[in-house]
Amino acid sequence: MTKRRTGNAQQLIYSSLRSSILNLNLVPGTVITENDISLRFKVSRTPVREAFIALSKEALLTVMPQRGSIVSHIDFARVEQELFLREGLETAAFKRFFSNYNPSCLPELEKYLELQTEAAGGRKYEDFYKYDKLFHRVFFDGQDVAWEAMENMCTHYHRVRLLTIWIQDIVNDLIEEHKALFNAVKQRDAAEALTLLDSHIHKLNTEEAMLKRLFPDFFAESADPPLAVDFGGLNIN
Repeated sequence: MTKRRTGNAQQLIYSSLRSSILNLNLVPGTVITENDISLRFKVSRTPVREAFIALSKEALLTVMPQRGSIVSHIDFARVEQELFLREGLETAAFKRFFSNYNPSCLPELEKYLELQTEAAGGRKYEDFYKYDKLFHRVFFDGQDVAWEAMENMCTHYHRVRLLTIWIQDIVNDLIEEHKALFNAVKQRDAAEALTLLDSHIHKLNTEEAMLKRLFPDFFAESADPPLAVDFGGLNIN
């Protein structure tokens, strides 16, 4: 029973911290300690330590002995590898989607486009990203393992995407790109759709310098991490 409770606590802490890191409630460079988290969750340090180890294996935490741990800075070298993974999986899923094309997907895609537009207008960035992902999820019909692999592995890429969504001009561009992709899908033009998808996926390559200029403290080459700890977004109920 003790092991079970420890395991449940470890999973809760891991999931809560991971969500806060990916959603940038815990920003890159934030210092956290086992003691801080154990007090926050009212648990011993053992499940906290195990959660920290799991997060460090995903390159989301950098452990500093005797100093605590920091939320890992975004590493564009890793982002490029994660982008390569996304390109391979989503392109393959897209080709299979067209080989099994079913027009019943169109209302769902159109719904997510409308929700993205609404979220962008209200500057609800987390909602926008949720509907952005659901739009792309449609193309992984029947490929749940591939989708989960991409979601679980692309942690640095996920944070960069969320940063780009904070910039209104980029959000508007994303909506227009999704509309063009939707129209190609509606017309069953696989070649055009794949070209648009490739351009959409690799758009991030042209945004790296801008993101580093706007958010210099978030990236791997930035200065020493701040000491402030933001626990916003943690699910501790």
